[in-house]
Amino acid sequence: MMQDDLYLSETAFGLGAGIFFVAYVLFEVPSNIVLHRIGARIWITRIMVTWGLITALTAFVSNIWMFYAMRFLLGAAEAGLLPGVVLLLTRWVPSANRARLLGLFFLAIPVASALGAPITGMLMSFAPWGLAGWQFMFIVEGLPCLLLAVAIFTMLPDEPGDAPWLSTAEKLWITTTIAAEHHQSTGAEDKSARWTSGLRNPRVLALSLVYFSMVVPIYLVGFFLPSIVREMTNGSTSTTSIGFLVAIPYVLTGFAMVFIARSSDRRQERMWHFVVPTLVGASGFLLAAVTISSAPLIAACGISLGTVGAMATIPTFWTVAPRFVYGAAAAAGIALISSIGNIGGFVSPYMFGVIRQSLPGESGNSISFTVGAMSLLVGAVAMIMVHRGISNPDHDTTPEISGAKEKASE
Repeated sequence: MMQDDLYLSETAFGLGAGIFFVAYVLFEVPSNIVLHRIGARIWITRIMVTWGLITALTAFVSNIWMFYAMRFLLGAAEAGLLPGVVLLLTRWVPSANRARLLGLFFLAIPVASALGAPITGMLMSFAPWGLAGWQFMFIVEGLPCLLLAVAIFTMLPDEPGDAPWLSTAEKLWITTTIAAEHHQSTGAEDKSARWTSGLRNPRVLALSLVYFSMVVPIYLVGFFLPSIVREMTNGSTSTTSIGFLVAIPYVLTGFAMVFIARSSDRRQERMWHFVVPTLVGASGFLLAAVTISSAPLIAACGISLGTVGAMATIPTFWTVAPRFVYGAAAAAGIALISSIGNIGGFVSPYMFGVIRQSLPGESGNSISFTVGAMSLLVGAVAMIMVHRGISNPDHDTTPEISGAKEKASE
């Protein structure tokens, strides 16, 4: 394994995982401002090209400092993708229908995690051309980014007006509907607002705390669940089998994500569709914390519930922020939420690495899941507080896409 070959302790591995997010935080806002100015097609293509190349080059690190450097460069390369896609969707999809579309986009996270864990395990079992298994894995997993870059550059329009598959009436309806809802939304910025206003919006700052609380347990599971599963099975499980076991929480999360997003749009309600699953997730992590040594199967169920609670609400969360900012302010505000939230991406792996190294085995795992539960609880409370400050927060006035498109075409 990579940790063994590079002599990385749990703390050093956690620090390297977290350094990715240092660069991510530093470059998130500038990246989204550039995307706003030059267009999503060119900038997202750039993100995918650099992401794929740096991922593949990580195969050739030979010491801890090279590992840290590549993690930083990877964070800089990827910065701006998530807020960029969220910003792009605010120009294409009215807010009343946005959760289900975001649900399909963010479904890629649990799907990639579910498929990626066993695929990564299988790739690491190969060692061609004198490479270690982890080196071969990095090279192979960098290639899809490069292929996607070609597809994005050739197929992604920047605006509805550039889409060849939409009629003139459909283009006009999408553009005017989204412009109108921004002007009607309470607290929305004027289209001419400077990007700095998105950084000063108090609701944006509050939502940054909510997102931070989600990211901390997400990366507890993302970085350490394979090691935790290995410990729960007393080291008797193969790498490939661990990959399949780790995939189970992400499969459940995928189904829950689609269900919650569709229900949120159908009922035009946001807060409780976030708060209830988050509280269930906190309960799941607490269940895992108290049963991990005595009842591994129950603990596994708790881990699955916790993963669902941390991840399945992401689409619902990202329907809220764009309602307060518009234009350049939206580019900066959405990126700031992602940037501050992803400070949790640095804190989480390093903190849990320290916990697991200081208290190896079941004690460290129990404390880790307890911290994850507390983080989700903070997020639920913070979302309720944000909700209290929003006038008429649960009802978007935008008509359903299908019905409105029919009227536009008449």
